[in-house]
Amino acid sequence: MKNQIIIHSAGKQTRIALIEHGELAQVFIESEENQRTVGDIYIARVHKVMSGIRAAFIDVGMQKDAFLHFSDAGDHLGSYVKMLNGESSISKDARKDLDNFDKLSNNDKQILAGKILNPGQRLLVQIVKEPIGSKGPRVSTDITIAGRFLVLIPMGEYIAVSRKISYHKERRRLKGIVGSMLPDGFGVIVRTVAKGQDKEALEDDMRNILKKWERILNKLESSKPPTLLYKDLDMTESLVRDLFAKNYDRVLIDDYQLYKSLKSYVSQIAPKMLPNVQLFKGKEHIFDHTKISEDVNSIFSPRVRMPSGGYLIFEQTEAMYVVDVNSGPYAAKQKQEDNSLKTNLEAAREIAKQLRLRDIGGIIVVDFIDQRDDKNRKKIYDELKKEFKKDQAKTNVIGMSDFGLVQITRQRIRPSVVNSVSKVCPMCGGTGTIVTKDTIVTDISSWLSKFRSSTEYRAVDVYINPFLKSFLSKGILSTNFRWMLKYRIKITLIADESISLNEFKVTLAGSDIDITDAVMRGENIDELIQAASDELQEMDSGKPKRDNLDYYKKNENGNNRRNTRPSGNKNDQRDQKQYQKN
Repeated sequence: MKNQIIIHSAGKQTRIALIEHGELAQVFIESEENQRTVGDIYIARVHKVMSGIRAAFIDVGMQKDAFLHFSDAGDHLGSYVKMLNGESSISKDARKDLDNFDKLSNNDKQILAGKILNPGQRLLVQIVKEPIGSKGPRVSTDITIAGRFLVLIPMGEYIAVSRKISYHKERRRLKGIVGSMLPDGFGVIVRTVAKGQDKEALEDDMRNILKKWERILNKLESSKPPTLLYKDLDMTESLVRDLFAKNYDRVLIDDYQLYKSLKSYVSQIAPKMLPNVQLFKGKEHIFDHTKISEDVNSIFSPRVRMPSGGYLIFEQTEAMYVVDVNSGPYAAKQKQEDNSLKTNLEAAREIAKQLRLRDIGGIIVVDFIDQRDDKNRKKIYDELKKEFKKDQAKTNVIGMSDFGLVQITRQRIRPSVVNSVSKVCPMCGGTGTIVTKDTIVTDISSWLSKFRSSTEYRAVDVYINPFLKSFLSKGILSTNFRWMLKYRIKITLIADESISLNEFKVTLAGSDIDITDAVMRGENIDELIQAASDELQEMDSGKPKRDNLDYYKKNENGNNRRNTRPSGNKNDQRDQKQYQKN
């Protein structure tokens, strides 16, 4: 079979491999620590609005605030803010602009988003990009709920059909079917896989996604931000939904419980595809059986060997990935240009493959073996372009420089496979080296000296690596005890595994405000504390009351379609739950 979805489940981790045209194309890994969040919907709270960068930071209950760029605010931001915070939460100036919203340019719409949003407001957001590194998730207020054939858009008023359905008669048929069943106040996108589906299948899908939206509204009534209102499908079910109906011949699973779960899911969305969901009963590893284990293992190694004997080295920096191409036994003096070209072409194919398998995004710089001939450089560039056509992620390749460097950008939606299953080293903090104990002890002592001379506070909490804490606390006359005698400061050492041996963090005793850098820069600690206090008060004052919420009914038009917007009257809400199919 050319195209397959292979699923290996062991313990708390599930690995999903996509095989296309007989070769491994992509690998996804899901575990309790690495769950898919794209598509999740939250009732959140606006934390900060920064009009200078046209963005807002949204508290969704994660470690890092979510990032909402005003270009992702959507056409329905005003409607959602009114519904959740009351009309008075939007300034009169912004309300005037909202009345002429359709006439505004994209630039003016982004400026308007900055006027509408204020710290403390409740907001309905959906994650569109996973948290990556030190960055929080990216969110949008354009809420969508995906089904198998349709994507529901609350607050929308349009029907869009995938451009990949090119046959005009089929597009018109689908638009007519969907238009006849779509309730007022909603938009919908008809997915490519809807091609050829009958009315009954589309109605079932529409009914399912409308029920999902109804459950979201019901949960919204009693939820306080930040709260998860809707959890999209997990990674396995999502891949089955989006890919299985395309050109995949089967799903092969080696875990019986997961097999039963997927069977149940497929029976609901695509009963005809049930025979294609199969349980693997062999004794060997499922990846060995499908001959992809070597490719899967290569993802986790920085060194990738090529058939010719050459190899690639993948290294990640703060700003980019760097790939070094090495020739191996091809480094012969005779016909050096030809040998270099052969290695570089092989490397170009392997690099495109590895970027897909590892799901590496952002900026990638490749150091190819030097080529003197411009024609050979062009061949390498063309080979990369050809291989990246197989990649679903958007890529851009810049031609080879005189130094043999090629710059590549690749769309990044989620953390790379390696980063999603690994953690920063608690010892070195990811640098690969650690300073000596004498160095870090001297740094802390210098900080305490500056703190003692520049402030009147006399008690601090010092967060350090557990190994360093043991060293500083050792003995009756420990280093920490001698510090307290020398500086006349009460010092509480707190072990924190997230802090490397290269660093430390200090707060005032009992506080959670980091003052480490402020002291080193000579800043006023009182001003730092006051700024944090003002921010908390601003957040508290922005909490809306239940009786300040405005709810909107649809205009009556004589049909039996349900009003899917929340109502202020509980009896009205019970009436709204009675949904009748046209």
